Amino acid sequence: MKLPRRNSLILVVAVMAAFASTAVFWSCDNTFHVFDDIQTEVRQVGTDIFKNATVKALGDDGTNYYAAMAKIWYRPMAGGDWKVLPIAGDSDYYSYSLVSNPTGAVIYVAVEKSGALAVYNGTAAGTVWTAVPLGSLEGLNLDDLYFSNGTLFALAHSGTGSTVKYSLHYSNGTLAFAATALADLDSPLLGIGWNGTKYFSPTSVNVYTGKADANPWSESPPPGGKSFGGLAVDSAKDIHLSTLDGYLYTWDGSAWSAAKTIKAKQTLGMVAEVETTPGSGVYRLLVAHGNIGYYEFDGATAIDGSDSGTAFGTPSSAYTTTVYGKSVLAVHSASTVDEILIGLASQGSSTGYALYSNTYASGKWSGWSAE
Repeated sequence: MKLPRRNSLILVVAVMAAFASTAVFWSCDNTFHVFDDIQTEVRQVGTDIFKNATVKALGDDGTNYYAAMAKIWYRPMAGGDWKVLPIAGDSDYYSYSLVSNPTGAVIYVAVEKSGALAVYNGTAAGTVWTAVPLGSLEGLNLDDLYFSNGTLFALAHSGTGSTVKYSLHYSNGTLAFAATALADLDSPLLGIGWNGTKYFSPTSVNVYTGKADANPWSESPPPGGKSFGGLAVDSAKDIHLSTLDGYLYTWDGSAWSAAKTIKAKQTLGMVAEVETTPGSGVYRLLVAHGNIGYYEFDGATAIDGSDSGTAFGTPSSAYTTTVYGKSVLAVHSASTVDEILIGLASQGSSTGYALYSNTYASGKWSGWSAE
């Protein structure tokens, strides 16, 4: 089976294009502050593999970090160098996606090997690999993997160009994939989350709810007719949904909230919940915006990543000269250490990096540092 790589990257390319186009019209409020920081910042030096690159997914298994680019890269969470991860003893592959289940010390990867799609689960720090039978994925092109509530999901599509149709498939991570009833979609899904009762999965124009089985999914978008950018589930199992015009909706278990303003007329994307102080039980949402970085949102107020009230971007120069000016694609909170990783889209710059880390020590976050 031949897998066209161009189609497998539709979602990443679409997000990057949308971010780039909106940045022309909507600017950030801290322009002079940014230039001041850049003038006084010492240039960071990271790993060359992340220069002018795109990190499309992040994860960990309690021992190693994993970053998906054209290949899967890994390094020990305790520190060390990033290396290409052999998949089932082979480093000659193309990576579509990865997800992780740190609780079970498992990672899941989707790759193309010898022109064929393969999905694996990896244990023992990525040294033992077991193929997950494709099942309902046979003959389809894979776009992304998701992991939620102990279930492995795969987004796939058939057709090309104007005939592309997307569908969602599920597995327990060992048995063959089976098709959900969420199929024949004109737009790709943006993610999936479990609120304790049902799964939520949005496209850019709708939100669907259902179970990991063959039963029908329901349409359940918030009112207002908006377009959507990203989804996250928080520690309370509330669902957060960003929009492409600067708002955030929250499903609290029974209904969608009114739209909360993050930044009016700003294209919002990925959403992730991060604990402000490890062990405190206090969280903020990081909400990607345009190609200019992210906002921190505490449930009431959204601030830019370099604001004086930021939880993660201090000193401000550690944000404005690293994450600022780039499209955020992935945020990962480490499972066993007090650290956050952030994955970014390529900016076509030989001096920019696609992966940064932020470590909590001595009562504060270090600020973003190039990996």
